Amino acid sequence: MTGDNIYTDGGYLKKNPSWGSEDSEWKAIEINKLIARNQLAARTVVEIGCGFGRILWHLSRLNKAISRLTGFDISPQAIQKAQELESDKLKFFQGDFAIGPAGYFDLVLVIDVIEHLENYFEFLRNIRDAGDKFIFHIPIDLSCRTLFKPHITLQQRRDVGHLHYFSHDHIEWILKDTGYVIIDWTLSYPEVDRNKPANFKSWLKKILRKISFTISKKWSVTLWGGYSIMILAAKDDE
Repeated sequence: MTGDNIYTDGGYLKKNPSWGSEDSEWKAIEINKLIARNQLAARTVVEIGCGFGRILWHLSRLNKAISRLTGFDISPQAIQKAQELESDKLKFFQGDFAIGPAGYFDLVLVIDVIEHLENYFEFLRNIRDAGDKFIFHIPIDLSCRTLFKPHITLQQRRDVGHLHYFSHDHIEWILKDTGYVIIDWTLSYPEVDRNKPANFKSWLKKILRKISFTISKKWSVTLWGGYSIMILAAKDDE
């Protein structure tokens, strides 16, 4: 993975001191909604690329039926922080899970990871035998807006290490090509829409996005960008 060193040498932490932890709670809530809606028997859960571990920490409190939660990350700095949250049923380990999956789990979480990987096809194929069900959260960075304003994707590359940019359709094709079948999915709103508008311009954009999203979710995502998709999938055995 090109740029692996930014996750292991402290470079990523320097640019992103919270490691995205401020978004952990709502992501855990959405994950738990998918679990409930699809009646998953998720007793054991692993998160690949767990960062500071707060998604698993929140999930452990939202879903008492989960008996064991395990997080892996290649970053020693992230794992050191995550281990502060450990309990009898919540554990964290430094290492590349995709090189040799450490066990089999009811549910595998891959939350905001594949856009950082040089070879995400290899990664997705390598983890297919690690679990029964998978939940992916992937930003939809390609849109009409970002095509006209490439500095937005450049900023994503520089600040948060995105190497790849996807549309809604691209994500579906990639998962199919690497041996997954999609069971359910939901869209997460852009950060600017989850927070109180900072000014009239951001308020107006929020209203326009809300209107277009009501008319057509896919059209709104394609037009505006900034959304992410959360997908529940399983290994395609055909």
